[in-house]
Amino acid sequence: MVPELETRAFLRPLPLEWLPLPSRVQDRLRALGIVTIGQFADLPLQSLRRRFGADIVLAHRLAHGDDPTPFRGWTPLVPLRAERALEPPIATHDALEPVLRSLCREIADGLAALAHAARSIQLELVEEADRTVARFRRLPQPLRTTPELFAVAWSLLAGMTVVHPIVLLRLTVEEHAPVHASQPALFDETPARTAERERLWQAAQRFARGRVVRILEHVPVAPLPELRWRVQGMTRLAAHPFHGEPVRLARRPSGWWLWLGERWIPIVRGGLYERLDLWWPVERHRRTVWVELADGQRLLLARDHLARDGASERPTWRLVGRLD
Repeated sequence: MVPELETRAFLRPLPLEWLPLPSRVQDRLRALGIVTIGQFADLPLQSLRRRFGADIVLAHRLAHGDDPTPFRGWTPLVPLRAERALEPPIATHDALEPVLRSLCREIADGLAALAHAARSIQLELVEEADRTVARFRRLPQPLRTTPELFAVAWSLLAGMTVVHPIVLLRLTVEEHAPVHASQPALFDETPARTAERERLWQAAQRFARGRVVRILEHVPVAPLPELRWRVQGMTRLAAHPFHGEPVRLARRPSGWWLWLGERWIPIVRGGLYERLDLWWPVERHRRTVWVELADGQRLLLARDHLARDGASERPTWRLVGRLD
């Protein structure tokens, strides 16, 4: 903080580069021996205007400590937060659905009172052992209603691995702002989304030939296609277009390796995937794991039936999703 009476003295020794001057003007001033703000402030304004134009007036005023920029205040946003203490603790994701929906309703009411929409969302789970699991997502488009917020929060919950029962559920919206009116039809159907819809349509035709197949957008904001889209009338996992592609795993002295992208990548850690997808049969629950590769990828793998290879049996693994 510089007192107003000391502003000019404070500015005088500072370098000329700190002023908003074009590089060509700075070069010409240095050629004349002007290298500090004080030296520039001592030059007559009329001579500077004739030589460099009217754009130099602002820099000359700043060199004298006179900033004509109007002051614009900014009030920091208060995060919207809703939380519930769970008594008794809850051990399954499905039991969290009514609690999560209630938190989304509370957040939506807070957004409605401010006439704002959410720009980001964070979900936190606190376990009995004081371990906190958190997931954060920046929203591609502003959301304000309870169903929209619940769809995002539920997709975040689907990617969280919980070890112990949950004692606290917390939902936070750090970023929220007013949303100006727009015509959704001009922006919602992006080329990438159109291409994805067409690709799913073609995939569905392969699994249900001879009849009309409708592609349903089940969770619009889900990060994974297998969470976002469903084929109407399809209940079997094998009939889903995103059942997954076969992958190879190998056990080496240094640990497990996964063949992906035409190369072997080491697996640094992994574990049981606790949350079932909406279309995932319950009987496959204990055969689904998540793995983290050495390059940072987090993948969801499902073990298929045991394939016989001579006298031995080996599991067949499929890549069914990517965890953000």
